[in-house]
Amino acid sequence: VKLARHLDADLPATTAALQAGEISLDHARVVSKTVHLLPSEVSTPELRARVDATLAEEAKTFDAKTLHTVGNHVLDNIDPDLADHVLEKKLKREEARAHRDRFFRMGWDETTGTWRVAGRLPKVVGERLKLVLDPLAAPQSGPDGRDTRTPEQRYADAIGEACRRLLADQLVPSHGGNPTQLVVTVTRTGGRTLHTGIELSRKLVEQLMCEADLTYLVKPEDQPGRVSLLTDTQQRLFQGKLRRLLELRDGGCAFPGCDRPPGWCHAHHVVPWSKGGPTTRDNGVLLCGYHHRLIHQGAWQVRIALDGLPEFLPPDWIDLQRRPLRHHRLTPAA
Repeated sequence: VKLARHLDADLPATTAALQAGEISLDHARVVSKTVHLLPSEVSTPELRARVDATLAEEAKTFDAKTLHTVGNHVLDNIDPDLADHVLEKKLKREEARAHRDRFFRMGWDETTGTWRVAGRLPKVVGERLKLVLDPLAAPQSGPDGRDTRTPEQRYADAIGEACRRLLADQLVPSHGGNPTQLVVTVTRTGGRTLHTGIELSRKLVEQLMCEADLTYLVKPEDQPGRVSLLTDTQQRLFQGKLRRLLELRDGGCAFPGCDRPPGWCHAHHVVPWSKGGPTTRDNGVLLCGYHHRLIHQGAWQVRIALDGLPEFLPPDWIDLQRRPLRHHRLTPAA
């Protein structure tokens, strides 16, 4: 009944075509909906009549589904200048609403030990974020040749990697006069906490320590108000020429099958620094974030072979004999 009333009142061309059997009832519904959805600021009787006549004629050629697509762009054909004006006003309204409704919220969930994130971003901000995360979230070769992470997990890892790089390159404004950085406090009694008080596992701390600068603070038991700073004179990080040596040797992530370039990789101590491992070429290996976490989980192991190249020992559920594997780009020197 609503369609019949609209046809009688506003759509003479569509009514005539429908009565003559030249178009179907589905065509008439599409025309009616298209005219009804014309922006109120431009929907004059003259414009509605032109849209009606144009779509009634197109309906004789196209099926109802295709006619719906044609209807979405009918103003482009009837009056391109008007179409641009309507689109511009529509986009301005959308962008103003997006700017007004934008938000980003993070909250620590004690129950699950995770950060909960929710947000709504304007189109340009979301596009920039996607451009940053897309290459970092690309699938990587896993132990069996495929990436077992879901797309959501890959993007979560990409956010962590993007933040790590921003902090490492000191592209974030300083905090209290010091470079903004992740701070983990490890006490002699075994406590491991972030500056917010969140506790970390030993394995996660060992992973963070691979590329961390260490500061030793001593609080004497007999003078609880006094804190002393001890300086470690040994080189802690793979920097400068030493980092370059690893990049030249490994050519990127050294894990078999991985294609991540050197700039995307962490420098990992084969024997952990905390256990006396030196910062030398023969105790270092380049690993992307994904395979760095894999090594610290403990099932896979990495070592430097007698020829000075890194090789990886798979867990026994992949190879009972745990035969060492190498990346195809790593070949012994002549």
